[in-house]
Amino acid sequence: MFADYWFKVRPLRRSNAEQSSLDRESRRIQLYFCKTCPASIKIKRRCQKLGLRVVEKDVGRVNAYRNELIHGGGEVRVPCLRVEGRQDQDTRWLYSSVKIMKYLERRFET
Repeated sequence: MFADYWFKVRPLRRSNAEQSSLDRESRRIQLYFCKTCPASIKIKRRCQKLGLRVVEKDVGRVNAYRNELIHGGGEVRVPCLRVEGRQDQDTRWLYSSVKIMKYLERRFET
């Protein structure tokens, strides 16, 4: 947490058109996290580095977010990345920080 506070992340530079497209797509991504979880902090910082503006939901502070994890993904475990598809049945819940990092790299790396 100390390093996260003191060492800010610099996002990748992208063209305005690329960033605009990325902003639209990142609105469909939600990150469930806990501010004291090292894996959650790592995922948050990676999203910031990629320039993603994902919806961040702190399950340690808001019980409604915790309930969303239970009812949607089936587990109360962080970090969790919820990726909404075009239809409700296309929604994916990624729980493993390794899987989340692979998804982010595959989808958003330049």
